[in-house]
Amino acid sequence: TTRTGAACGTTAEPYLNSCDYDGVGRMLAHLYGVLAPPAPMPAGSLRPFSQGRYDPDGSLAPQGYVYVPESCANRTTCRLHVAFHGCRQGAEFVDRAFVRDAGYGGWAEANRIVVLFPQARKSMLLPFNPQGCWDWWGYSGEDYATRAGAQIAAVRAMVKATAGY
Repeated sequence: TTRTGAACGTTAEPYLNSCDYDGVGRMLAHLYGVLAPPAPMPAGSLRPFSQGRYDPDGSLAPQGYVYVPESCANRTTCRLHVAFHGCRQGAEFVDRAFVRDAGYGGWAEANRIVVLFPQARKSMLLPFNPQGCWDWWGYSGEDYATRAGAQIAAVRAMVKATAGY
């Protein structure tokens, strides 16, 4: 990040590093083209939501988050971006540090981008996922990397619900 997190080059919670580098801004500009500079995030724009209805296999945390810019709250046409946290970056590890401090909010506010922050959960039993990682190796089944995979299907359903805003 540009100014939030652990010292650059260290590995420590919340697994965001303050390296004077705007990775989120660079990524969003690559995906969406020229963007307005980030704006302050108004209080109340980051909203929790229940993930239970999207999660039949129980591999998601009970609560996810969505950032809704003020300009998008009145049903203005806005983009939708999904931001997946890394291992040990879910709310049960670092509270809201990733969703609040990774750098999405300011860019989203200035550029009418709703940001969905789904949350994976840790599990010490089956499926064994003690770091709370998204399934990138198949712990949820063979179809984990396809739209038929449990987590991807759940996030896809969240996208559909959020797009109906």
